[in-house]
Order: sequence, then structure tokens, then C-alpha cells
Amino acid sequence: MGPRLEWVAAAYSGRPQITMPYGLGDTTDLTDTLAVLRLAGLRAVVESHDTIRLADGRRARFPSLTQRPRGEETDVDLLLLAPRTVTVTQIALAEQTATVLLVDVDRRRVWIDGKQALGTKERWKDAAPIYFTFAVARMLAVNGSTFDGLVRAGLTPGQVDDALARLGKRVHRTDIGWESRQVGGLVDFAIACYPGPGGVRTRWTSDLPLVEQAERLISAGCRISGRAISERPGYPAISKREMPYRLVAFTEEEVDMAALGFEPDTIGYSGTELIRPADPTIFLTAAAAGFKDSTDDTITANTLLRADFRNDDDAASLQEVRDRLQFLADTGYDLRHNLLN
Repeated sequence: MGPRLEWVAAAYSGRPQITMPYGLGDTTDLTDTLAVLRLAGLRAVVESHDTIRLADGRRARFPSLTQRPRGEETDVDLLLLAPRTVTVTQIALAEQTATVLLVDVDRRRVWIDGKQALGTKERWKDAAPIYFTFAVARMLAVNGSTFDGLVRAGLTPGQVDDALARLGKRVHRTDIGWESRQVGGLVDFAIACYPGPGGVRTRWTSDLPLVEQAERLISAGCRISGRAISERPGYPAISKREMPYRLVAFTEEEVDMAALGFEPDTIGYSGTELIRPADPTIFLTAAAAGFKDSTDDTITANTLLRADFRNDDDAASLQEVRDRLQFLADTGYDLRHNLLN
């Protein structure tokens, strides 16, 4: 503290001191919040130390650390939330509660009256065309397919058209259908460049062996991915090794994990990861490839590639799956274009 501010120290040196708990005197900057509201057509003014008033007369109060002085209680219509980071839970609250005004400053999004009034809705849908593109890449990587075959697998004609256009020079149309322009060329692309399934991941623990955990999840409609599928009957892609430290499962629907014998992981050493993906094509391409209780090989390889802690066995398994896909792509091409002529 410089000499010109010595009086501050002198003032604090007296007794008794009159102070408030730390932070109660801080101000809350709503400048950016008001700017984003204006973008949404919701002009607002600051009415009091914790309340703004919208142009339609409604008042919105933001949580304040400072208690309201006595005698100044006023009714408000909305609860204003403008956190530094907007969470999925807060979005769900805003969509289910008409009295919550949620402002996402960073992404320029606003929710009011239970609806989103500004910004991209359901941001994962921005990725939907990319997910469909990788689904087509997975289905063409080994065996190729006709346009109608891709549609029969569960895609719409528009999705197939868009995916083929996005894949560009990676694919071409032959006399018997669409396939990778370079033999096996889509295999590495589909494994390494896939952006991940998105969605929500939860971690669970159980005293059951991982094999039994997998059986229970499969019985609940899940598909197993990663190295754990090496224990599945008849699966040839990954050599039999000691079971991995973690089981990865994908689900389309809500799963009652407690009823299956699982508990939420609170330590960080969970045995099971349950993923409810934003990617709507994971189950589609698994079914198209004939897999009933696991993800298709490309998704399995990507799961291994994206593992939090990839050990030597995981790396070797990833290489095995990749090699098998490349081998199948090579032999499949010969069967389609050479040996049958």
C-alpha cells in the first residue's frame, strides 16, 4: 500500500471494526447479460440492486449474496440465471420452468417462458450431418453399398446424399454401388477422424466381475464397446487377453443401473462407463454390420483410441481391430471386382 493510501490502513487499525462477510459488498456485472437479452429482443433495465425489469413489465431477480433491506420486498415474475458456465441441468430447468430466465453469455443463448429464445437449439444437432457422414463411411469402409442399401440400413435418402457429398473424393460410385475410392481408405478415416459419440457419460461401480456386468448391461439393451468385447462369444477381432480395467457400454434408453447391481462411482476408478450418445447412428451401423450386443468394429476401435488410460493391451487391441478391418476391406474388394469377373 503506497504512502497516499496509508489512511486506509489507519482506518482499519481502529477497533471495533464493522465488517460484512467476504464478498457481500461485491458488485455483479450484468453488462453482457443485458446485451445478450437485447439480441433476443428482450430489452431490460436495472431496477434495483438485484432486479431487472423487462420491457413487458416483468421483473427478474438474480441471486444475490446481499440480503434485501427490510421493507423493500417486491414481487418478481422470473428468476434470472446468468452463470459463467451454463450446465445441462440449468438448461433443463429453464426448459421445464416458465419462471426461469436463463442467459448463456458466451454462446449467446437465452431461455424464457420455458423456451429457447436465442441461439442454436440443441447444439448437438449441429453435428448430426457429421454423424450421418461417418455412419455412411463406416458402412462403405469394408463392403461398400448401394444407395438403396444405405437407405434400407435406416438412413433417409437426404442423409445419404448429404453424407456422400461430404465424403467427396474419399468415395466413388462403381457399377455395383458406392465404396471407398482407395481400398481400405475409409477404415483409418472412420476410426481416427470420428469426433466421438457426444452425449452423456456416467461412471458406475459394481462388485460383479466385468463379464457379468457386461451380460447384465446387454440384457438391458446396451451394446458393449472397447476391449471388453473380446470376451463376447464368437468375436474374433481382439485376441483373448486379461479383461480391461473398464467396461464401456452404449445405450439408447434410460437404464436402471441400481436394479442391475451398480452404484454411482464416487472415487474415479469405476469399472463401467455408460454412454448415452448424441450420435444417433451408433446402434444403426452396429445392426447393419450384424452385431447384436456390441458396437461395430469401427466404433469399437474408436472407443479404444479415445480411452482415458490406454495401456499396451488396449493399443494392441486397437491395432488388431484396424488390421482386421483393412484385411476385410482388401479381400472384399477382390471378391467384388476381381474374383467374380
